[in-house]
Amino acid sequence: MNRRIITLIALVALASCATGPSLQSRMAAYIGASAETLVQNMGVPDKQISLNGVQYMAYVHQQVTVMPSPVLIPYGGYGGPFFGPYGGFYGAPFPPSVTVWRCEITFLLHADKVVSFTLRGNACN
Repeated sequence: MNRRIITLIALVALASCATGPSLQSRMAAYIGASAETLVQNMGVPDKQISLNGVQYMAYVHQQVTVMPSPVLIPYGGYGGPFFGPYGGFYGAPFPPSVTVWRCEITFLLHADKVVSFTLRGNACN
């Protein structure tokens, strides 16, 4: 019985480590696809331009994370926690930490077919 439980736990642990295909491999599946297929699956592009018979369609994904500043802890002097000759706060009033995660996927289309793509940004993993 114990061996079955250990095997089950091991299988669940391995399954939780499994990840899906990377963004690179998911976008590579569109090479050779038409512009219509690209718009049906990815939606309307955020940016689009045509130059010398070549069409560029870009999709931008962006997310902002905000980490709040640390909490200040009051400590007391002779006159209580906020007053007195030596009262004050532990820590410093730091601003919150803001991180912008962005990935721009640009498809190059020639004769209405996807020829290649590029990934740019810090969130294109």
